[in-house]
Amino acid sequence: MAEHEGASAWGRAVTTEDVRGLSSPVYRDRRKRVAEMLLDARRWADRVHVTQESGRLTFREHELAAIRTAQWLREMGVGAGDRVLLLAGNRTELGVAFWAVQCLGAVVVLGNAWWSAEEVQAAAELVEPTVVIHDETTADRLPSGYPATPINAITPHLAGTEAPELELPAIAEDDPALVLFTSGTTGKAKGVLLTQRSVVNNMQNLLLATNRLPSELPTDHAGTVSLMTVPLFHLSGVHVLLSALLTGGRLVHQVGRFDAAAVLRLVAQERVRTWGCVPAMVVRVMEHPDFATTDLSSLRSIGLGGSAASPQFLERVRVAFPSLSSGGAGSLYGLTESGGLLAMGTGDELAGRPGSVGRLLPVARIRIADPDEDGSGEILARNPGMMIGYLGDVEQPIDKDGWLHTGDVGRLGNDGHLYLTGRSKEIIIRGGEKIACARVEEVLLSHSAVAEVAAVPLPDEKLGEEVGAVVVLSRGAEVTAAELKEYARSTLAYFELPARWWIRRALLPTSAQGKVARAEVLQSWTARGGGDIDDLGAVPPETAQAS
Repeated sequence: MAEHEGASAWGRAVTTEDVRGLSSPVYRDRRKRVAEMLLDARRWADRVHVTQESGRLTFREHELAAIRTAQWLREMGVGAGDRVLLLAGNRTELGVAFWAVQCLGAVVVLGNAWWSAEEVQAAAELVEPTVVIHDETTADRLPSGYPATPINAITPHLAGTEAPELELPAIAEDDPALVLFTSGTTGKAKGVLLTQRSVVNNMQNLLLATNRLPSELPTDHAGTVSLMTVPLFHLSGVHVLLSALLTGGRLVHQVGRFDAAAVLRLVAQERVRTWGCVPAMVVRVMEHPDFATTDLSSLRSIGLGGSAASPQFLERVRVAFPSLSSGGAGSLYGLTESGGLLAMGTGDELAGRPGSVGRLLPVARIRIADPDEDGSGEILARNPGMMIGYLGDVEQPIDKDGWLHTGDVGRLGNDGHLYLTGRSKEIIIRGGEKIACARVEEVLLSHSAVAEVAAVPLPDEKLGEEVGAVVVLSRGAEVTAAELKEYARSTLAYFELPARWWIRRALLPTSAQGKVARAEVLQSWTARGGGDIDDLGAVPPETAQAS
């Protein structure tokens, strides 16, 4: 098939169309299938696209590898509409498998490589995959009743100079493309079904906001070097994978689960310029013993997703990474259910706007439900790329008018920014008073001795719930719970002040997505009685302690 002209495929103009029965703003000029994105990368055919310790692939070699892998999957019976469960950690073969499945018009199901055997089985029964592709870490947790093949079987398809011509699948824009699972931190993980439109629209939002639309990039555009540490089974991982391809960039894989030491080494070795991650990952890198002695001067951008970062945290990142441009770390806000991004902001745009996650993107629509006196309420969202829905017989968060109930609490400012103040399920209700965990954490994180904080609801006989603060101190820092409480007293209301404290040096546990695992923290604390804990005398593993 002839290469499409990029200028006709990606644009800024917005029009209105019917999307699955709802009138919606959409980009007028856009791709209609995920596999078409491979065409946009052909002008950089001889440029290195993927880097891993085991080898490198140019853009041309990458496309040929995807086509050969698609042919291999077709021989296994995979066709348009079929589902392929990818159950593996980040690596070149995983990205190639993603593109191969899209070439067939099949549906990529991105499973969490750190699920238990029971969770893997439940996910497989929900999606009924034609085949499961796994790595060595998941081989002992494969679901019964479904064909499986190791991801190393793709490795031979990475080499070679021959492949059939790319044949784009005969599928529609609103046909399924991708299944991602919610993190499950507030309950059992749910399968989110996204369309071809969802994936394309999300990338068009991202690239338009960062002035990197393929139609606006010259052939000699240098591209960037992006580090992939967020798992591909997280929407942010999909961002990194696709944006590197569409902008002529080089994608550096940190193989397997997040490792702060590996991140430091790869940034220095590969001269990484862009790193998309979540705040907890940045904390672990900044607190690593080798941070101060590693050359990180190549970094120009750190995109933070997953939660609103406090101004104090953003300032800490700006100081720790002086080479960052546009005022330091920026913010990305969206949900898997919304089909991705709803708002974005650079460090400069966020400066002086505490709680802002950026401006709304051109085709995103936001409403605030039941706002309080400050204008804060649950954020409702509409977006042409919203999910079809959760898989299975579960409660759906999209109402009859097409608004997604996000569970996030925030407000819309007169400046066009969206301000995130917490999650409706990350609220502590103390004697009838509602306290946002994010508010307590923001204040405590502003203390110079504090590296990381989690505010959690501890059970209380009289009040129902009481505020508990788990505080990780920076390496060498000394501060008491009483001193922290006195520090917070001038900013927090009396009922917001933590009543119980867990002071420690070990960094907080995180989920597979890299976010702080609140439920695990709370469970660990209550298992130890739920009272005040001073663990400063305990010596954590070197790589798990703050610096």
